[in-house]
Amino acid sequence: MNLKQIYNFVARLNKRDKPYIIVDEQITLEAGKWEGFLEHDHVLEKTIEIYTLPNKAGDRVLAYTLDKKEEVWKTYLKVFSQYEALYITYETYGDMVEAEDINKLQGAAYYLENLINHVKNKLDFHHEDKVSHITGNERESWNSRAFQRDLDITNENLRTTNENLEATNQNLGLAQQEILNHKNTKDNPHAVNKHQIGLGNVEDIQQASKAEFILHKEDLSNPHQVTKTQVGLGNVDNIQQASKTEFNAHDSDTIRHLTSTERANWNDKYTRNEIDNKLAALEMNIDWKESVDTFADIATTYPEPQDGWTVNVNDTDYTYRFNGTKWIAVSANAIPKATSQIDGLMAKEDKNTLDDMNSKKHTHGNKGIIDALTQTVINNWNAAYTHLSDAIKHITAAERNLWNTVSNKVDKVSGKGLSTEDYTTAEKSKLSGIEANANRYVHPNDANTRHVTDTEKATWNGKANASHGNHVPATQTVNNKKFLRCDNTWQDVTPGNIGAAALEHDHDSRYYTETEANAKFVSKEDLGAAGYGDMTKAVYDTNGNGVVDRAESVAWTGVTGRPSSLPANGGNADTVDNLHASSFTRVHSGSVNFGGNNNEITTTQFINLLTNLGAFQQPHWIARGSWSYASNQIITDSGFGKIHLAGCIVEVLGTSTAYTIRILTPTTSSAGSALALNSEFVYINNGSSYSPGWRKIWTSNNDGVGSGMDADLLDGKHASDFLPRTGLTWNDLKGV
Repeated sequence: MNLKQIYNFVARLNKRDKPYIIVDEQITLEAGKWEGFLEHDHVLEKTIEIYTLPNKAGDRVLAYTLDKKEEVWKTYLKVFSQYEALYITYETYGDMVEAEDINKLQGAAYYLENLINHVKNKLDFHHEDKVSHITGNERESWNSRAFQRDLDITNENLRTTNENLEATNQNLGLAQQEILNHKNTKDNPHAVNKHQIGLGNVEDIQQASKAEFILHKEDLSNPHQVTKTQVGLGNVDNIQQASKTEFNAHDSDTIRHLTSTERANWNDKYTRNEIDNKLAALEMNIDWKESVDTFADIATTYPEPQDGWTVNVNDTDYTYRFNGTKWIAVSANAIPKATSQIDGLMAKEDKNTLDDMNSKKHTHGNKGIIDALTQTVINNWNAAYTHLSDAIKHITAAERNLWNTVSNKVDKVSGKGLSTEDYTTAEKSKLSGIEANANRYVHPNDANTRHVTDTEKATWNGKANASHGNHVPATQTVNNKKFLRCDNTWQDVTPGNIGAAALEHDHDSRYYTETEANAKFVSKEDLGAAGYGDMTKAVYDTNGNGVVDRAESVAWTGVTGRPSSLPANGGNADTVDNLHASSFTRVHSGSVNFGGNNNEITTTQFINLLTNLGAFQQPHWIARGSWSYASNQIITDSGFGKIHLAGCIVEVLGTSTAYTIRILTPTTSSAGSALALNSEFVYINNGSSYSPGWRKIWTSNNDGVGSGMDADLLDGKHASDFLPRTGLTWNDLKGV
């Protein structure tokens, strides 16, 4: 064990304004608890954090308390947790050097001094011992130790160490005295206030001492006279209560409380053993056997039973007895329920019905009268009821006498009734005075039949007849276009004669006068005289296709309002959907001559030739070279052989700044074997910065041997570079 383990040295921290951060100060808990001082002083309590793993990992522990001891600069902590090891992180402004620290240092120095002296004494004793036997292990051990010069060096080091220890002791003594003096200084030399020590909210009044507080805490005599109502127990009686343990034990036991009635009822019951004993007392020759699980087990367990053997079955708890021929149930719980044919136990449903019937029974109050009723009385009553219910009605003696005295009455005739006895003699005389066949007539006087008086008749007779004359004036020729007015005179149709106001108006400039109309318009007579008229469809559309067959032609000079000249660009008359010819593909209907002198040219010269032919004025230009070698030129710098433009198809896409040219060469040529035939070439130029150049497109007409492709090579080697599969000779193998 080293000095650090013995004295638990902790590196102290100098005081400073900026706090230190202490991370993962480990503590070990015993029985779920740890208490003690934190390793450093002046801890900011609000920064304390406790975790189950280092670096603030795992679960955070909040079950801890802080306490202040006499050393107010220290922090005393109590931690409670189920973990064995915890890690504390906090901040501190530094440590205070205490006498305990000096004492630890002195103790360590004293321990070291004793250890050195002990070693020195052993060495001196060994040095003075001249006759000492050693074992082989000791010899080996000594041989591995230092020589005398090493011991001298060690002694010198020890002497130096002792001197240093003495100086240290002196310094420690001075420091201890200074600390003691500082400790005994009670006038607050550092001017510490209550806020700095975490007591800012504590008032400067006298506090109870620890002893007083403990005495007050342990005083169970209710010094504050607290009542049960104040603690929320006003309804609790002051009697001894069962503890929680006693209540739980009572609640979990199998003993249950019952009323005196229940106890008397239960005590009045037979137990199963009592019933079995009573049955056994009634039965003779009973021999009890071991019980079995089921009724079927009786036959297998006791295959040859004897009369009187008795067995209990566990699953039904029935008891069976062998009567010499079969097993029969003899226990009380095996008695079956009673039926209409078998005696037995009453079912609870039957018992309830019986109880209900018994509760509803009653006694008639006139039971004596009912008992006095005989069958004769009942028969007479039934006969009287039948007589009262028949159709024969009974009459009184007075009614019978009245009915017997109706001989002077008339019989009632069906369909006729009796008079009211109010017919008088005067009415009879009146009827007798009416002649036979006489009737009463009333002349009608309605809307169709009216009566007139003598005065009206005389007036009508005084009216004139038809010969009196016609009051309507005679119609004459002079009366044409006239009307007969109500005064029987013929009148002209004028506003005055017809009772209308005179119409006074004039025609404004919106209307033509007759003179103006005749001057401006041709009359129908004038049209007929001139030989004009409406042209029918049969005249201008003889074939009936809805189009005029022909129109009169007019010379250009006869067109009025025409422009004196067309615009320089021809206007839009030569456009299609406002697009000029430059917007469409230009395809030459015939062939063109590319150069015309059968000379060799470069690609640049070929581009200039196309420019002169207008190939870049349309987005798409196609032309075929004439089939004349003398009229076309030869491109020599394509990199794929010479391209004679005679008979070639040249296609240009794009503008002069970005374009693609495609050339299809003819299949044959008589201009030389160096020409590229059956080939397709493409030249792409998107600007000098994009590497313009030619490329050749191989087809089925120009691949194979001599095409320049590597498709017929193996790693750049032709077939002639390899030995044939068959027909090899020794010279072939030797390379001759």
